[in-house]
Amino acid sequence: MMSPSPVYVEKPSIMSFDKSTAIVVVAISLILVETFSGALRFYLDKAGVSVLLYVPKVACLLFFALELRSFKAGPALWLSFIALLLSAAWATLNGAGFGNFAFALYGIAPLLFGLTCGDQIIRHKRLFMWAIVFALGASLAGLALDKYSNLPWKGYSYSIGGTELSANTSWASEDADRPAGFARISSALAIIISIFSLYLMATVRSRLLALGIFAVGLAGVVLTTSKAPVLALAGAAGLMMILQFRWTTRGAIVFAVLLGMSLPFAAMMFDFDPNKVSAASSLSSIYDRLVNTWPTVINELIREDREYTGAGFGLVGSSVAAYPIPGADLFAISDSTVVYLWAIFGVAGLFLYALHIPLFITLANSTTRYGRAMLATGFCICIVSWTTDTLEVTLANLFLGMAIGHALAARYQVKASAPKPVEAAQWRGLPGLS
Repeated sequence: MMSPSPVYVEKPSIMSFDKSTAIVVVAISLILVETFSGALRFYLDKAGVSVLLYVPKVACLLFFALELRSFKAGPALWLSFIALLLSAAWATLNGAGFGNFAFALYGIAPLLFGLTCGDQIIRHKRLFMWAIVFALGASLAGLALDKYSNLPWKGYSYSIGGTELSANTSWASEDADRPAGFARISSALAIIISIFSLYLMATVRSRLLALGIFAVGLAGVVLTTSKAPVLALAGAAGLMMILQFRWTTRGAIVFAVLLGMSLPFAAMMFDFDPNKVSAASSLSSIYDRLVNTWPTVINELIREDREYTGAGFGLVGSSVAAYPIPGADLFAISDSTVVYLWAIFGVAGLFLYALHIPLFITLANSTTRYGRAMLATGFCICIVSWTTDTLEVTLANLFLGMAIGHALAARYQVKASAPKPVEAAQWRGLPGLS
């Protein structure tokens, strides 16, 4: 009697390509580069290899292009991509060059990557979590070093396209230094600490540990002297505490989004005291935006008859600073994501910002820790966006893209698992449809 021949199963080669592993490596490299951006810029410039800083964002664009072919999304998202291309064409008609469009696309590369690839990070969530633990610890250590020692990269600047940028600023607010640690600027460090703290708070199982992370993170953000991230961290933590109250949660979401949208309009409707801009007050920065920044950008849009169409993708933000366009310099800084989107897309930009509401409501219905983490970090980014161009902040882009991608995946799964009309009819005890 002959024994059955053995079945040989081909083992995957150690060199085989694991796409999800590559994706999480890109995400972690982006996190580490942004965490150490100020110090890395200084030392890589010294070594003449500063081009390495751009590798993670370029990788983000490559993976976005690869995943776009099989990405499952509704028609609204595809229309958004088409609108982005049309907006870039409109910017070209208004004087933007290829460099403006390419730099703007490079800037939002983390958002596009997070949108199409972010959900694959779940397969390596433990590795991703430990990378965030390390980055948060390094951010807090850098903050302490900056506070009590002289860092060699403090005040270092570099040039892109003839424009001088700071790798790590050395400046003061209200006679107090604003430490940035290993990062470029103190506000970026504050956002980094807030996002990482909230992600860990939502994913750890121990409530006591989550409370400890919140306390340490809040202390770190306070030391950066950045005000909006303090409110954002506290607000997102508060939202996590009321999730069991469904309508209270939805009310808080709607209130936060509408308040962020209303601030620039309040700047146009009311006369705020300009003397408070220079006063030694904790509200001087918000008064500066209410009196100067927001009205200036909005009035320029109105003066050029672009309040409905916007200036176009590539004519707003850092792309204008890197590749100057005559007459577009006022659009380089908006200090508000609402104004930023309005300046790019016109009225459609306001609609895009309002989409925070269905995004957060979808995430609030999530029962997974990862889904709650996306809600916490996304809500934090939303509050920061009241006074910041968050689409210019790399890690804010990454986590916002991940939140959108997770919400889209959740909706797609709900639709896929919903019973078909015939099945639904039979389930109700009705005769099936022929």
